[in-house]
Amino acid sequence: MNEKIEILIVHCGGEGVIKNCLQSIKKNTKDYSIMVLLNGCRDKSEELIKKSFKEVKLLKSEKLIGFSQAVNFLVKNSSKKSEYIVLLNNDVEVGKNWLEEMIKTMKKHKNCVGCQPKIKSYYKRDEFEYAGAAGGFIDVYGFPFCRGRIFNSVEKDIGQYDDEKRIFWGCGVCLLVKRDFFIKNGMFDEDFYMYAEETDFWWRTNLNGKEIWFTPKSEIYHIGSFSVNSSKINLKKEYWTTRNHILILLKNYSILSIIKILPQKIFLETISALRFPKIKGIPFARSIFSIPILYITKIHKKRRFIQKNRRVNDKDIVKMMDHRSIALEYFLEGKDKFDQIKIG
Repeated sequence: MNEKIEILIVHCGGEGVIKNCLQSIKKNTKDYSIMVLLNGCRDKSEELIKKSFKEVKLLKSEKLIGFSQAVNFLVKNSSKKSEYIVLLNNDVEVGKNWLEEMIKTMKKHKNCVGCQPKIKSYYKRDEFEYAGAAGGFIDVYGFPFCRGRIFNSVEKDIGQYDDEKRIFWGCGVCLLVKRDFFIKNGMFDEDFYMYAEETDFWWRTNLNGKEIWFTPKSEIYHIGSFSVNSSKINLKKEYWTTRNHILILLKNYSILSIIKILPQKIFLETISALRFPKIKGIPFARSIFSIPILYITKIHKKRRFIQKNRRVNDKDIVKMMDHRSIALEYFLEGKDKFDQIKIG
Protein backbone atom coordinates (compact mmCIF):
# COMPACT_ATOMS: atom_id res chain seq x y z
CA MET A 1 0.00 0.00 0.00
CA ASN A 2 1.17 3.53 -0.77
CA GLU A 3 -1.24 5.21 1.64
CA LYS A 4 0.17 6.80 4.76
CA ILE A 5 -1.44 5.02 7.70
CA GLU A 6 -0.88 5.47 11.40
CA ILE A 7 -2.09 2.94 13.97
CA LEU A 8 -3.05 4.49 17.31
CA ILE A 9 -3.38 2.44 20.51
CA VAL A 10 -4.45 3.49 24.01
CA HIS A 11 -2.77 1.20 26.55
CA CYS A 12 -3.68 1.21 30.24
CA GLY A 13 -1.49 -1.72 31.25
CA GLY A 14 -0.85 -5.42 30.71
CA GLU A 15 2.48 -6.43 29.18
CA GLY A 16 1.07 -9.65 27.77
CA VAL A 17 -1.81 -8.10 25.82
CA ILE A 18 0.22 -5.26 24.29
CA LYS A 19 2.99 -7.68 23.31
CA ASN A 20 0.52 -9.98 21.56
CA CYS A 21 -1.16 -7.03 19.84
CA LEU A 22 2.07 -5.49 18.54
CA GLN A 23 3.44 -8.87 17.42
CA SER A 24 0.30 -9.55 15.38
CA ILE A 25 0.49 -6.10 13.76
CA LYS A 26 4.13 -6.64 12.86
CA LYS A 27 3.35 -10.03 11.35
CA ASN A 28 0.21 -9.13 9.41
CA THR A 29 0.62 -5.50 8.34
CA LYS A 30 2.64 -3.59 5.76
CA ASP A 31 3.49 0.10 5.30
CA TYR A 32 2.32 1.67 8.50
CA SER A 33 3.54 3.66 11.48
CA ILE A 34 2.36 3.08 15.03
CA MET A 35 1.93 5.15 18.18
CA VAL A 36 0.97 3.95 21.66
CA LEU A 37 -0.26 6.09 24.54
CA LEU A 38 0.74 4.67 27.92
CA ASN A 39 -2.35 5.81 29.78
CA GLY A 40 -1.56 5.74 33.48
CA CYS A 41 0.46 2.52 33.12
CA ARG A 42 2.07 1.21 36.30
CA ASP A 43 3.63 -1.96 34.91
CA LYS A 44 6.62 -2.74 32.68
CA SER A 45 4.87 -2.11 29.36
CA GLU A 46 7.14 0.82 28.52
CA GLU A 47 10.31 -1.25 28.97
CA LEU A 48 8.83 -4.09 26.92
CA ILE A 49 7.88 -1.86 24.00
CA LYS A 50 11.19 0.01 23.96
CA LYS A 51 13.11 -3.26 23.94
CA SER A 52 11.06 -5.38 21.53
CA PHE A 53 9.20 -2.89 19.34
CA LYS A 54 11.60 -0.06 18.61
CA GLU A 55 9.45 1.14 15.70
CA VAL A 56 6.66 2.18 18.08
CA LYS A 57 6.42 5.84 19.04
CA LEU A 58 5.49 6.17 22.70
CA LEU A 59 3.48 8.88 24.42
CA LYS A 60 2.76 8.94 28.14
CA SER A 61 0.07 10.20 30.46
CA GLU A 62 1.02 9.71 34.09
CA LYS A 63 -2.61 10.23 35.05
CA LEU A 64 -5.30 7.86 33.75
CA ILE A 65 -7.52 9.81 31.36
CA GLY A 66 -10.83 8.86 29.74
CA PHE A 67 -10.85 6.84 26.54
CA SER A 68 -12.31 9.66 24.43
CA GLN A 69 -9.67 12.11 25.62
CA ALA A 70 -6.91 9.54 25.16
CA VAL A 71 -7.92 8.81 21.55
CA ASN A 72 -8.19 12.50 20.72
CA PHE A 73 -4.76 13.11 22.24
CA LEU A 74 -3.26 10.42 20.00
CA VAL A 75 -4.99 11.80 16.90
CA LYS A 76 -3.75 15.33 17.62
CA ASN A 77 -0.22 13.97 17.91
CA SER A 78 -0.44 11.79 14.81
CA SER A 79 1.37 12.79 11.65
CA LYS A 80 -0.39 15.41 9.53
CA LYS A 81 0.89 13.46 6.54
CA SER A 82 -1.23 10.44 7.49
CA GLU A 83 -4.22 9.96 5.20
CA TYR A 84 -5.71 7.30 7.45
CA ILE A 85 -5.63 6.54 11.15
CA VAL A 86 -6.49 3.23 12.78
CA LEU A 87 -7.99 3.34 16.26
CA LEU A 88 -7.12 -0.01 17.78
CA ASN A 89 -7.64 -1.54 21.21
CA ASN A 90 -4.63 -2.97 22.97
CA ASP A 91 -6.35 -6.32 23.66
CA VAL A 92 -6.71 -7.48 20.07
CA GLU A 93 -4.89 -9.73 17.66
CA VAL A 94 -5.14 -8.69 14.02
CA GLY A 95 -5.56 -11.18 11.18
CA LYS A 96 -3.85 -11.48 7.82
CA ASN A 97 -4.49 -8.58 5.41
CA TRP A 98 -6.80 -6.92 7.96
CA LEU A 99 -5.71 -3.41 7.03
CA GLU A 100 -5.41 -3.90 3.28
CA GLU A 101 -8.98 -5.21 3.07
CA MET A 102 -10.39 -2.17 4.90
CA ILE A 103 -8.48 0.15 2.57
CA LYS A 104 -10.06 -1.66 -0.39
CA THR A 105 -13.53 -1.11 1.06
CA MET A 106 -12.77 2.54 1.71
CA LYS A 107 -11.70 3.12 -1.89
CA LYS A 108 -14.72 1.28 -3.31
CA HIS A 109 -17.36 3.62 -1.83
CA LYS A 110 -16.99 7.33 -2.59
CA ASN A 111 -18.74 8.61 0.56
CA CYS A 112 -17.00 6.15 2.87
CA VAL A 113 -14.84 7.78 5.55
CA GLY A 114 -14.45 4.77 7.85
CA CYS A 115 -14.45 0.98 8.05
CA GLN A 116 -14.87 -1.65 10.73
CA PRO A 117 -13.50 -5.20 10.40
CA LYS A 118 -15.16 -8.40 11.52
CA ILE A 119 -14.59 -8.54 15.28
CA LYS A 120 -14.44 -12.07 16.66
CA SER A 121 -13.78 -13.58 20.06
CA TYR A 122 -10.13 -14.11 20.96
CA TYR A 123 -10.98 -17.24 22.93
CA LYS A 124 -13.82 -18.65 20.78
CA ARG A 125 -12.72 -17.88 17.26
CA ASP A 126 -15.80 -19.28 15.60
CA GLU A 127 -17.93 -16.67 17.41
CA PHE A 128 -18.40 -12.94 17.03
CA GLU A 129 -17.25 -10.74 19.90
CA TYR A 130 -19.69 -8.67 21.94
CA ALA A 131 -18.08 -5.35 21.00
CA GLY A 132 -18.77 -4.60 17.35
CA ALA A 133 -19.30 -8.10 15.91
CA ALA A 134 -20.11 -7.56 12.19
CA GLY A 135 -21.04 -3.89 12.43
CA GLY A 136 -23.22 -1.67 14.54
CA PHE A 137 -26.85 -0.57 14.21
CA ILE A 138 -29.25 1.24 16.52
CA ASP A 139 -32.97 1.59 17.17
CA VAL A 140 -34.82 4.90 17.17
CA TYR A 141 -34.58 5.05 20.99
CA GLY A 142 -30.79 4.93 20.95
CA PHE A 143 -30.29 1.29 21.98
CA PRO A 144 -27.34 -0.14 19.99
CA PHE A 145 -26.96 -3.66 18.64
CA CYS A 146 -24.81 -5.45 16.09
CA ARG A 147 -24.96 -7.85 13.23
CA GLY A 148 -23.96 -10.96 15.16
CA ARG A 149 -24.80 -9.69 18.66
CA ILE A 150 -27.99 -8.42 20.26
CA PHE A 151 -27.61 -7.60 23.95
CA ASN A 152 -25.85 -10.66 25.41
CA SER A 153 -26.76 -13.08 22.61
CA VAL A 154 -23.68 -13.58 20.44
CA GLU A 155 -23.87 -15.59 17.21
CA LYS A 156 -21.39 -18.03 15.74
CA ASP A 157 -19.73 -16.83 12.54
CA ILE A 158 -20.92 -19.20 9.80
CA GLY A 159 -20.52 -16.68 6.99
CA GLN A 160 -23.99 -15.16 7.41
CA TYR A 161 -22.53 -11.63 7.43
CA ASP A 162 -19.82 -12.03 4.82
CA ASP A 163 -21.20 -9.19 2.71
CA GLU A 164 -19.69 -5.74 2.52
CA LYS A 165 -22.36 -3.51 4.04
CA ARG A 166 -22.97 0.05 5.10
CA ILE A 167 -23.50 0.16 8.86
CA PHE A 168 -24.76 2.86 11.24
CA TRP A 169 -21.79 2.84 13.63
CA GLY A 170 -18.44 1.16 13.95
CA CYS A 171 -16.91 -0.16 17.14
CA GLY A 172 -13.97 1.66 18.74
CA VAL A 173 -12.17 -1.67 19.20
CA CYS A 174 -10.93 -1.24 15.63
CA LEU A 175 -11.72 1.58 13.24
CA LEU A 176 -10.05 2.77 10.08
CA VAL A 177 -10.90 6.46 9.59
CA LYS A 178 -9.76 9.25 7.31
CA ARG A 179 -7.67 11.42 9.60
CA ASP A 180 -8.78 14.81 8.31
CA PHE A 181 -12.44 13.82 8.53
CA PHE A 182 -12.08 12.51 12.08
CA ILE A 183 -10.74 15.91 13.17
CA LYS A 184 -13.21 17.93 11.08
CA ASN A 185 -16.14 15.89 12.42
CA GLY A 186 -15.25 16.84 15.99
CA MET A 187 -13.36 13.68 17.03
CA PHE A 188 -14.73 11.83 20.08
CA ASP A 189 -16.78 13.83 22.56
CA GLU A 190 -14.58 14.04 25.65
CA ASP A 191 -17.60 14.72 27.87
CA PHE A 192 -18.57 11.09 27.24
CA TYR A 193 -15.40 9.97 29.06
CA MET A 194 -15.87 6.36 27.90
CA TYR A 195 -18.55 4.21 26.21
CA ALA A 196 -20.77 5.18 23.26
CA GLU A 197 -18.36 7.84 22.01
CA GLU A 198 -18.03 6.00 18.70
CA THR A 199 -21.83 5.74 18.28
CA ASP A 200 -22.09 9.49 18.78
CA PHE A 201 -19.27 10.13 16.31
CA TRP A 202 -20.80 7.95 13.59
CA TRP A 203 -24.28 9.42 14.09
CA ARG A 204 -22.72 12.80 13.34
CA THR A 205 -21.02 11.22 10.34
CA ASN A 206 -24.37 10.00 9.00
CA LEU A 207 -25.83 13.47 9.53
CA ASN A 208 -23.02 14.83 7.36
CA GLY A 209 -23.92 12.48 4.52
CA LYS A 210 -20.80 10.35 4.96
CA GLU A 211 -20.68 6.60 5.45
CA ILE A 212 -19.03 3.81 7.41
CA TRP A 213 -18.80 0.31 5.96
CA PHE A 214 -18.22 -3.18 7.31
CA THR A 215 -15.35 -5.15 5.76
CA PRO A 216 -15.97 -8.91 6.11
CA LYS A 217 -12.56 -10.01 4.77
CA SER A 218 -10.80 -8.09 7.54
CA GLU A 219 -10.75 -9.99 10.84
CA ILE A 220 -9.47 -9.19 14.30
CA TYR A 221 -9.78 -11.12 17.57
CA HIS A 222 -10.76 -9.25 20.71
CA ILE A 223 -10.23 -10.36 24.30
CA GLY A 224 -12.83 -7.88 25.59
CA SER A 225 -13.23 -6.10 28.94
CA PHE A 226 -9.50 -6.26 29.58
CA SER A 227 -8.76 -2.58 30.13
CA VAL A 228 -11.86 -2.22 32.29
CA ASN A 229 -12.57 -4.81 34.96
CA SER A 230 -16.33 -5.14 34.50
CA SER A 231 -16.83 -7.03 37.76
CA LYS A 232 -15.45 -4.07 39.72
CA ILE A 233 -16.96 -1.14 37.89
CA ASN A 234 -20.28 -2.54 36.71
CA LEU A 235 -22.23 0.37 38.18
CA LYS A 236 -19.84 2.90 36.64
CA LYS A 237 -20.15 1.22 33.25
CA GLU A 238 -23.94 1.23 33.48
CA TYR A 239 -23.89 4.90 34.43
CA TRP A 240 -21.68 5.94 31.50
CA THR A 241 -23.59 3.86 28.96
CA THR A 242 -27.05 4.98 30.17
CA ARG A 243 -26.09 8.64 30.42
CA ASN A 244 -24.19 8.74 27.13
CA HIS A 245 -26.91 7.06 25.06
CA ILE A 246 -29.40 9.68 26.24
CA LEU A 247 -26.89 12.43 25.41
CA ILE A 248 -26.54 11.00 21.91
CA LEU A 249 -30.24 11.56 21.30
CA LEU A 250 -30.12 15.09 22.70
CA LYS A 251 -27.16 16.01 20.50
CA ASN A 252 -28.11 14.45 17.20
CA TYR A 253 -31.90 14.33 16.83
CA SER A 254 -33.91 17.34 15.64
CA ILE A 255 -36.09 19.03 18.27
CA LEU A 256 -39.24 17.42 16.88
CA SER A 257 -37.67 13.97 17.11
CA ILE A 258 -36.50 14.64 20.67
CA ILE A 259 -40.03 15.63 21.73
CA LYS A 260 -41.34 12.39 20.23
CA ILE A 261 -38.58 9.97 21.18
CA LEU A 262 -37.05 11.14 24.48
CA PRO A 263 -40.10 10.47 26.73
CA GLN A 264 -40.33 6.94 25.34
CA LYS A 265 -36.59 6.48 25.87
CA ILE A 266 -36.88 7.57 29.51
CA PHE A 267 -39.87 5.25 29.97
CA LEU A 268 -37.91 2.26 28.62
CA GLU A 269 -34.91 3.10 30.80
CA THR A 270 -37.22 3.38 33.82
CA ILE A 271 -38.68 -0.06 33.14
CA SER A 272 -35.14 -1.46 32.79
CA ALA A 273 -34.09 0.14 36.09
CA LEU A 274 -37.12 -1.33 37.86
CA ARG A 275 -36.54 -4.74 36.29
CA PHE A 276 -32.82 -4.82 37.20
CA PRO A 277 -32.55 -2.50 40.23
CA LYS A 278 -29.17 -3.73 41.51
CA ILE A 279 -27.47 -3.15 38.17
CA LYS A 280 -29.41 -0.30 36.60
CA GLY A 281 -31.25 1.49 39.42
CA ILE A 282 -28.51 3.76 40.77
CA PRO A 283 -26.85 4.42 37.37
CA PHE A 284 -30.20 5.46 35.88
CA ALA A 285 -30.95 7.77 38.81
CA ARG A 286 -27.49 9.34 38.52
CA SER A 287 -28.01 9.85 34.79
CA ILE A 288 -31.34 11.62 35.25
CA PHE A 289 -29.80 14.03 37.77
CA SER A 290 -26.53 14.67 35.90
CA ILE A 291 -27.79 15.11 32.33
CA PRO A 292 -29.64 18.47 32.80
CA ILE A 293 -26.54 20.11 34.33
CA LEU A 294 -24.22 18.68 31.69
CA TYR A 295 -26.60 19.68 28.89
CA ILE A 296 -26.87 23.28 30.10
CA THR A 297 -23.13 23.72 30.70
CA LYS A 298 -21.68 21.90 27.69
CA ILE A 299 -23.86 19.72 25.48
CA HIS A 300 -26.29 22.35 24.17
CA LYS A 301 -23.41 24.19 22.42
CA LYS A 302 -22.36 20.97 20.70
CA ARG A 303 -25.97 20.28 19.74
CA ARG A 304 -26.34 23.72 18.15
CA PHE A 305 -23.22 23.18 16.06
CA ILE A 306 -24.35 19.71 14.92
CA GLN A 307 -27.86 20.83 13.99
CA LYS A 308 -26.57 23.90 12.16
CA ASN A 309 -24.18 21.90 10.00
CA ARG A 310 -26.16 18.71 9.38
CA ARG A 311 -26.90 17.76 5.75
CA VAL A 312 -29.28 14.84 6.28
CA ASN A 313 -32.71 15.06 7.93
CA ASP A 314 -34.07 12.68 10.55
CA LYS A 315 -36.45 11.10 8.04
CA ASP A 316 -33.47 9.70 6.16
CA ILE A 317 -31.45 8.93 9.28
CA VAL A 318 -34.16 6.68 10.76
CA LYS A 319 -34.23 4.68 7.52
CA MET A 320 -30.99 3.13 8.80
CA MET A 321 -32.51 2.27 12.20
CA ASP A 322 -34.81 -0.29 13.77
CA HIS A 323 -38.11 1.59 14.11
CA ARG A 324 -39.15 -0.54 17.07
CA SER A 325 -37.45 -1.01 20.45
CA ILE A 326 -34.70 -3.59 20.17
CA ALA A 327 -35.09 -4.14 23.93
CA LEU A 328 -38.74 -5.12 23.62
CA GLU A 329 -38.05 -7.26 20.56
CA TYR A 330 -35.29 -9.09 22.40
CA PHE A 331 -36.76 -9.49 25.89
CA LEU A 332 -40.45 -9.88 25.01
CA GLU A 333 -40.42 -11.39 21.52
CA GLY A 334 -37.23 -13.46 21.77
CA LYS A 335 -35.54 -11.96 18.71
CA ASP A 336 -31.88 -12.65 19.38
CA LYS A 337 -30.43 -12.64 15.85
CA PHE A 338 -29.86 -9.71 13.54
CA ASP A 339 -31.70 -11.26 10.59
CA GLN A 340 -34.88 -11.21 12.71
CA ILE A 341 -34.74 -7.43 13.00
CA LYS A 342 -36.18 -5.13 10.33
CA ILE A 343 -34.09 -2.05 9.56
CA GLY A 344 -35.71 0.99 7.98
